[in-house]
Order: sequence, then structure tokens, then C-alpha cells
Amino acid sequence: MRQSLVSLILFISVFTSCRNAGKPLVNTRFTDSLMAHYSQSPLEKLVSADMAFWKSRLDSNPGSYTASTRYAGGLIQQFHFYGDMNALLQADSILSRVNRETNNNEAGIQRSLASLNITRHRFKEADAYVQRALAIGSEKYASTLLYFDTQFELGHYTLASQALQSCVSTNEYGYFFRLSKWKHLDGEIDSAVYYMYKAADWTGTSLYLKQTALSNIADLYMHEGELKKANDLYMQNLEQNASDLHSLQGLGRIAMMKDHNTNAAEKIFRFIGSKNRLPDALYNLEWVAEQKGDTVMQSSMAVQFVNKVSDTVYGGMYNRYLVELYTGILASPTRALAIAEKELGNRSTPQTWAWYVWCLHKAGIDKKAMEVYQANVSGKPLEALELFWMGKMMKDLGKGYNATEFFKAADKNRYDLSPGKQKELGELL
Repeated sequence: MRQSLVSLILFISVFTSCRNAGKPLVNTRFTDSLMAHYSQSPLEKLVSADMAFWKSRLDSNPGSYTASTRYAGGLIQQFHFYGDMNALLQADSILSRVNRETNNNEAGIQRSLASLNITRHRFKEADAYVQRALAIGSEKYASTLLYFDTQFELGHYTLASQALQSCVSTNEYGYFFRLSKWKHLDGEIDSAVYYMYKAADWTGTSLYLKQTALSNIADLYMHEGELKKANDLYMQNLEQNASDLHSLQGLGRIAMMKDHNTNAAEKIFRFIGSKNRLPDALYNLEWVAEQKGDTVMQSSMAVQFVNKVSDTVYGGMYNRYLVELYTGILASPTRALAIAEKELGNRSTPQTWAWYVWCLHKAGIDKKAMEVYQANVSGKPLEALELFWMGKMMKDLGKGYNATEFFKAADKNRYDLSPGKQKELGELL
């Protein structure tokens, strides 16, 4: 009797697993409803009203410090809502003017300009503002957290670690958020998730900060291939804020890569592109085309993406994507190499050195590629795309063992790769 019961339980378990194995993760009725009934979030409406108030104050008193900084803050928030680079540039202009008028002596303005330049991927400029904020001395904790950000982005990991250690806290969002980033760099994904949850616990009444933390956790789950967990968190965010386009994008990627529902994914990405001015939707549509095997659409999306990010307002914000496209579907390794060289002038991380190595290889400059690889990439932490590229290079150069090790490492985070690269990776392993 006991054996029969065990057999029955085992049968039910196997049957249930088989039945659910092909079940889509993304609820397209949910996503369709979100898009059909889309409206501004309460926070967006609040920011718009706040901006109108401070704009009227600024019009009547153009030199007002408070009105200027508050209006600039609204512009930055609007950029994060709608991807309008002009709003970000206008905020930069206002804050730079205030900075001049206060003789570079307001640490808060230095921090605001540092954060803005980090967003624009102007990391050296951001670091200069942080250094001035630290020299001024007020609110040193906030300035040190930003110092961690700039050193982290510049690849100065020892200095970044020292800065983070000097900010140890048990109840502060900014500290836990950055500690999660550090654990991710170290490859400790469970710890990265844990500390990002800790960050979410300390967001107070700010739904925006909480959703930022939770969407980062969902991204970490995607990174690790835990797509069900990622899907659930993205949905949780959207249930609280239906205009959270980052979480909607996450569902689009899951629909594309896990459910193989390219129609749903394309619908989501085109919708995001209609609501947000950043070029990310075009890049995601290039992935959809890759999944569909539609090379005409893939080339079209890639060209549209390149044309958009070539606008000087974006600076180097999308250099990684340009390197990927120019060494891939657009087949222009010389352009990719020029971009990689320029990026090294902005920041020298293992990732940016790997881009340079890959571009040298694609341009046929293998001797130099290996020299740079040995000096700046070998043994350093890399993400899935860079691991994939290094594996491809090693395979091309006849270094089979090295190639396999890189491919195995990339496979652990294969959902960070485009559909075509995932397929190719499976064939290479």
C-alpha cells in the first residue's frame, strides 16, 4: 500500500511537471490589458504638477536657487519616465548655471551633476564633481556613495571597495543597493539578491525606489535563468504601477526567449517605443527579429537603432550595443574598433577591454588582441556577452580548451545574450 501511494504521488508529480513544462510564463491577457488601459502613474502626475509650480516660480524669479534646483530635479525624473534626453540636457544646463553662480561651493549641486553625468555615461566628469563634493565636506556619506559609483564605473575596484566599506549601514537604501552591485561583480548572485531585497525594505514610502530595487532583483533572476521568479517580480511591480515600462520590457524578453512568443514580445516592445523616447525598444526589436530568423527586419531594426543613438545627445551611452551590432549583423568591425577605442578613454574596465579585444580580433589584428587580452582581460570578471566573445575568439585562434571554458561560463547567464547567440552557444557547447 505504501509503495502504491509513493508511486501515485510520483506519477502526479511527473504528470504535473509535464503539463506545466510547456505553459507560457507571461500572461499575455495581463500585458494586453496593461497596454490597452495605459495611463500616467500617480508619481508622474505629481512630478508634472510639481514642475509646473517651480517653473512658474522660476519664470518670476530666474535666479532662484530653490526653484532652479527643484525644476531641474523634475526634468531628471521626467527623463527617467519618458527617456527624453532633451529634459536631461536641460537639467544639466540649469544645474551647471547654478553651480557657476554658487562658485562650485554647494556639495548638493556637485552630487546632482555627478549623478546626471553618471546617467550620461560621462564617468570622468562625474568623478570630478564627486571629488569636489567630498572636498566641500557636507553630507560626506552621500558623497562617498557617489564616489563608489564613479570608481565602480571607471573600473577602480579597490577604491570602490574602500568607499563602500566606509559607508557600512544597517538601515539605508543607497548602501544596500550598492552592496548588491558589488556582490554581483564578485559573482555572488544570491548575496546580490539578498542585499537588493534589503534595499527594498528601506525605501520608506517611495514606491519608485521600491520598484527600482525589485526590478533589479528581477533582472538578477533573469541573469541567473530564474525566469519564473523574474516574471513574478515584474508582474508584482506592474500590479502596483501599471506604467512601469522596465518591468513590462522584462516580460517582453521572457515572452520572447522562454515562451517563444515573438508576436507578444514585438507588441510589447513597439508599445514601449511609443511611450519612451530612448532607443532600447529598437534594440529589443532587433532581438525579436533574430528570434524569428527575419534578417531583413533584423538589419532594419539595427540600422534604425544606430541612426538614433548616433545623435550626439546620447554620447557613449550605447557603445556596448554599437560594438555588438557592428561586429554582428551590420558587419563593420572597423567602426566597432573605433567605438571600443573611444570607450576605453571613458572607462577602463575588464568589460571595455574585452570589447576592444573582440574588435581587434574581428578586424584581423589577432597578435595585438591576444596581447591586450593577456594584460587586461584574462582572469577578470566578465559578463555573458564578453565571455561569449572571448570564447569565439579563442575558438577562431584554435584554443579549444579556453573557448569551451568561456562558453561554459557564458551559458550560466545565457539569458543575457540575444536569441541568436543563445542558439549559437548551444551549438558550440
